[in-house]
Amino acid sequence: MTSKTRIIALCWLVFIAAFLFGVRAVEYDLWPYRTIREVQAYIAGDAEESTSIGDKIRNDLNLDPARHLVTAAPEARPDSDYRILDMLPLNGRRQPPRVYLAEDAPRGFRLIYGVIDFSEHLHGAIMLDPAGDVVRVWEISQEGVEWSHPADTNVFPHGLEITHDGSLLVAFDHGTSMTKYDFCGAEQWRLKGGFHHSISLGDNGTFWVLGNEGTPTQFGNIMHEIRVDDGSILRSISIQDMIVANPDIDIFGIRQQDEMDRATWIMTGGGPFHQNDIEPLRKELAPYYPQFEAGDLLVSMRSPDLVFVLAPDNLKVKWWRQGLTRRQHDPDWNRRGTITILNNNMHRGHSDIVELDPKSMESRILLGGSRYHLYTWHRGKHQQLPQGHLLVTSAAQGRVLEVSPDGTVTFDFQNTINPEGDALALSEARFLPLDFFSELPTCAP
Repeated sequence: MTSKTRIIALCWLVFIAAFLFGVRAVEYDLWPYRTIREVQAYIAGDAEESTSIGDKIRNDLNLDPARHLVTAAPEARPDSDYRILDMLPLNGRRQPPRVYLAEDAPRGFRLIYGVIDFSEHLHGAIMLDPAGDVVRVWEISQEGVEWSHPADTNVFPHGLEITHDGSLLVAFDHGTSMTKYDFCGAEQWRLKGGFHHSISLGDNGTFWVLGNEGTPTQFGNIMHEIRVDDGSILRSISIQDMIVANPDIDIFGIRQQDEMDRATWIMTGGGPFHQNDIEPLRKELAPYYPQFEAGDLLVSMRSPDLVFVLAPDNLKVKWWRQGLTRRQHDPDWNRRGTITILNNNMHRGHSDIVELDPKSMESRILLGGSRYHLYTWHRGKHQQLPQGHLLVTSAAQGRVLEVSPDGTVTFDFQNTINPEGDALALSEARFLPLDFFSELPTCAP
């Protein structure tokens, strides 16, 4: 064997050995495959994120909240009508948010939750009184736990509820826990798991939330009923259980790709379903829906453009509507016996609030977003106030907008952070009537 032949043979042996090691590394997730995969995932980022590599690095070093930046919508009123909330304990790298509150706006408290960039923590909640002044601040974090978790810079606030004693329930997309805080900001309990999107109070001191208790993942697809006072899980419902319980309808199989002997799921961000809301029908509203019962669950699945009502005891689907909305969020019950939905209208330039009659299946647009430059292509919430006003959280614009029944803007919160029009994303806003709270504790300064 010549020296040249030996060199060629050696090269082939090295190549084969490297190939076999590579196969083994992939099969058993060994170094360096795991590191390479993590680097690839970091560069690719979330499917719904357009942040550059440089911005990701600056964000993850907490130099700039680049992963949470959005483009603000135009202000609904002249600049002089807005107040600057300069009393907030904010990070010096951002300018204060701005708020417009009309004199004839409904009187009550307004709670806003999202990326605020406080001096101590990135996320939190602000409560405004009827005059628009800040009366309470919660700086919120999902760090400081004994289990592995991402930094606050890499999670998004998504999931809020407030109780009559002023306690907050909060969750995060990509987070590893859900937490209850009292009115003064003290932690009451924390539940390990990947909880997200929405938290909705039911009757008898419970609430419903999506998640995977105990095993955090990006998007948990199990619906949990949980006790407010101690965070204990009372029952859990999986999508698979719902599919098995409803063999006569195929609304859950619409995102399957069929072959002769099997079907595989068409995966998207958040899986084939991307559940994003569970709203229990409370006893006080049940008389307006004779076809349903108190405790029935109004569920939204983003990926199949699906909204349906589920009986939690036997998992039977009682009603559904598919295709009325595009990548919708936050279907709500009301006192008219209809269902209102935030239609994100993804890729179409404006988001609307749609009202649907579950009996006649007739629908109408309650609020057309194009008139108000309203467009949240993902996330977002809405609330119908007793006076008929609509409060809309445009997450992808860092904005909360309130509109009267005649179309007049009565409240506009802009989470703008610099003169260039960048804003920080918001998760959710709530209007709370003056009699909402029971006796609140006095908090130490």
